[in-house]
Amino acid sequence: RFLSVLLPVGVLQWRGSPRGLVPILTWGGLRGGLSVAMALSLPALPEKELLLTCTYGVVLFSVLAQSLTMRRLLNHYGVGKEGG
Repeated sequence: RFLSVLLPVGVLQWRGSPRGLVPILTWGGLRGGLSVAMALSLPALPEKELLLTCTYGVVLFSVLAQSLTMRRLLNHYGVGKEGG
């Protein structure tokens, strides 16, 4: 994820993109879509329900952790502040 954000933003850096853009976009990216799709595509196994439950749990934790720490990250880079 970091590299997929870094490459296009690196090209735009010379245009004056805000400080901290790559870490902010990396941290704020969508989480879990691919993990859930892969878990749902598993064949009928006895452990499939357990794997789905664990996958949803990890994705939920990831989303909550991101949302609860995003303001701190934005403040660290001065994004959204007057004059910043």
